[in-house]
Amino acid sequence: MRAAIVALSCLLSLPAAAAGPFGKIVVGNWSGGTFTNDQSGAFSHCAVSARYKSGVTMLTSVTAQFSWLLGFSKPEWKLRTGETLKLRLVFDRSSTIEVTANIKSPTLVTIAMPAQSTLINAFRQGRYLELVANDARYTFALTSTGEMLPALVECVKQSTNVRGPVSPGAPAQAQTPQPTEQERAARAEKKALLEKTRDLIRSKMLACIGREGAPMLLTDEKAEVVAKAAMLFCKGDVDALTHATIEIIETEDGRPTNRNAVREAAEKRVQEVVTAHVIRTRGEMIGKGQRPGNPAPSRPAEPGSRPSQSL
Repeated sequence: MRAAIVALSCLLSLPAAAAGPFGKIVVGNWSGGTFTNDQSGAFSHCAVSARYKSGVTMLTSVTAQFSWLLGFSKPEWKLRTGETLKLRLVFDRSSTIEVTANIKSPTLVTIAMPAQSTLINAFRQGRYLELVANDARYTFALTSTGEMLPALVECVKQSTNVRGPVSPGAPAQAQTPQPTEQERAARAEKKALLEKTRDLIRSKMLACIGREGAPMLLTDEKAEVVAKAAMLFCKGDVDALTHATIEIIETEDGRPTNRNAVREAAEKRVQEVVTAHVIRTRGEMIGKGQRPGNPAPSRPAEPGSRPSQSL
């Protein structure tokens, strides 16, 4: 696994290093994610790999400019970095494509795979691939390539603003510039406004959850279960609060970030808010002598009326 990650991070160019993967792509037997440039922290490429019984790992990557590469790596290879290698790629034992591979490291070769080319179309639609180099021949089942390539395209769309760590030895000009006082003030003002909006949305959401979650409040169900169930009934308000939280997180960071990762963090925050509210409200009820599974007696509800408990 470690060797595959190193190969993925080096897939585009050497000696420049890359950090990652950030996020995760899993399609069939392919796995990978987003990678950033070690020197600038900027988005570099999205890449995935699949390891085969032969010991060879096949890799595919695409940049923000949608430049595609196909790569092959094996720890036992001893190639001469910087040279080229003539290869034959045979798809489904019927279509042969002659290519020139670049040797990126002693164990890694890459092949340019232009968009709309015969090569990428064969790679997308083929069932088997044979890699022939001199006397060596390796066979690969092309599992899920038709789904994997679009997943890489979507990864690029979601990752263009991802920022990664910067190497301690990177040139100062490659570092992210510090915001000015005016920019910090504008960001603080925007954040304050977003927080007010978020608080209003949260109040509305909790009111909805108070109504919908009331029947479960005095049961023996765990607070997390009650929270998740109530959130399903108030999905519109939950989604609005999640979106507001995403905007706050991005404002705090000062730039757009990986939306998938931010959404996961925002959804977690929202669930924590609801769960804490359930726990607090149950505590108040227990303090008044009501206990889960044994609600206090009350007058029969009028037909069509809603439960009187609230979160």
